[in-house]
Amino acid sequence: MTRGPISSRPTFWVAAQTGDALGEAPLWHPVDGHLYWLDLALAHLHRMDGEGRVKTRRIDRPPPLGAIVAGDGPGRLVLSASDGLWLYDWERDDMEPLCHPEVGRGGIGYNDAKVDRWGRLWIGTSDLAETDPRGALWCWAPGSPPVLADSGFTVVNGPAFSPDGDVLYLSDSVGRRILAYDLAPDVVGLRNRRVFAEMAIDEGYPDGLTVDADGGVWVAHWDGWRVTRFSSDGERVLVMPLPVPRLTSVAFGGRGQAVLFATSARLELTAPLLEAAPLSGSLFAVQTGFVGIAEQTFRGR
Repeated sequence: MTRGPISSRPTFWVAAQTGDALGEAPLWHPVDGHLYWLDLALAHLHRMDGEGRVKTRRIDRPPPLGAIVAGDGPGRLVLSASDGLWLYDWERDDMEPLCHPEVGRGGIGYNDAKVDRWGRLWIGTSDLAETDPRGALWCWAPGSPPVLADSGFTVVNGPAFSPDGDVLYLSDSVGRRILAYDLAPDVVGLRNRRVFAEMAIDEGYPDGLTVDADGGVWVAHWDGWRVTRFSSDGERVLVMPLPVPRLTSVAFGGRGQAVLFATSARLELTAPLLEAAPLSGSLFAVQTGFVGIAEQTFRGR
């Protein structure tokens, strides 16, 4: 595996200086054209319109929140909280419960989630103490109950899917590796689990993922001050440094899916680090030269 990527000083700007404790889960909604993201720790949901105006809502669920998935209408979102998955409507500012596959398991939180090319929702869970491999990956197909797809993780991040949908990528964050699995439209299970990429200590931890239209896999580095693009065969081909240590997730959006949005955190940063990285907790927008793929919607039933 090549360890000599191209280093690039990206064209980036601060899209929103929200000072999030734990910014996460950016989503460009394919129906309403707004960008949504979370402050997991404070249970805040942000929405940014096409003019860059940001509105913030306090979500009435117990933190930490975990994920945002696009629902099947404007302002409709699937959100995860510590008590399961919920359907949220921005216009009505109300929620209804959807499912809770980890019910009865204490100390478990829901984390990143994405919808695959065939409309199934994949959601990871994590050990809230981040010490034991109690996390799992679940698959929820509309009209069916959630199914356990893999387990034995401390913290699950990602997931993301190849352009044709036949590969699922997943960050095993504490393990400092990105895994890949084979997917098929008529099979809920995963096949051919393999290590796609690994990270050295000085690279931090792999966090949120997205995939561009050329099949490149983008990962945010927690404690790594960077976003990296991997080729589809796991080679580091581009490293983009950003001015904060704790990048948490990435998503393409904007006109033509041509902007890469990156969330960040200031949670538990020391005073010297905050002084060195005062933009921690901001939302960044990056011109990468690549375009993304619009996220699939999930109807939640």
